Amino acid sequence: MIDTDAGASSVSWSDDHDAYVARFDDDGVVPSVVVAETLEATLDEQIEPLFDYVDPDALDNLVSDPSVAVKVTFDVEEATVTVHSDGRVFVRV
Repeated sequence: MIDTDAGASSVSWSDDHDAYVARFDDDGVVPSVVVAETLEATLDEQIEPLFDYVDPDALDNLVSDPSVAVKVTFDVEEATVTVHSDGRVFVRV
């Protein structure tokens, strides 16, 4: 994996998943913040606010319980974001 600086989150490239990968449970940062930071690092640009694409509070509520298997997928610009309730965030471009 190749590390990319993304502020509070660590974003890495995964050849296995063909995507940039981050985790939202490592440092106690909420999922929506990690998604925004991962998108910024992946797209290498400032994007529109995340709430233009998905409701951040709803996203946080949907994926915050690791005991329930949930996967949320949505598009942001040219990227596809997938957030898993086990803490994984994937961004594919």
